[in-house]
Amino acid sequence: MTELLRKQTDELLNELKQKNIDIQEYINNNENSFIEINLKTMWEELFKKCGKTKSDIINNADISYIYFYEIMQGKKVPTKDKIIRLILAMELSLEDCQTALKYCNHSQLYPRIKRDSLLIYAIENKLNLYDTYELLTANGEEELK
Repeated sequence: MTELLRKQTDELLNELKQKNIDIQEYINNNENSFIEINLKTMWEELFKKCGKTKSDIINNADISYIYFYEIMQGKKVPTKDKIIRLILAMELSLEDCQTALKYCNHSQLYPRIKRDSLLIYAIENKLNLYDTYELLTANGEEELK
């Protein structure tokens, strides 16, 4: 990220809400404030951050090798549940999970939703996939798919 004039999200939103905004001028003036989303790079960074082997992640997330590599290469965009399974398998933070969800165009985990609260708890407490399944089902919520 460049330190050059990156605007806060609220500032960008306020500009967009103005009546009679010239969208092309807005785009041109805020070029340095937009983020470039490269899923392959994001997954590579998360993979490095966790320090686990690919085999461990695949086994702990209970996903296929082919699907895992398609995700890591940016060829597939995983579902929300698959992202959470990967985050649990990599034992990453809630912040990492929220970023991955956002970049993959999924809603972030929201504590006012019971299932999301349980998932936040699982991530924060580094529960494995099977303990997370038990937590969800014990509380009447759907397992991670």
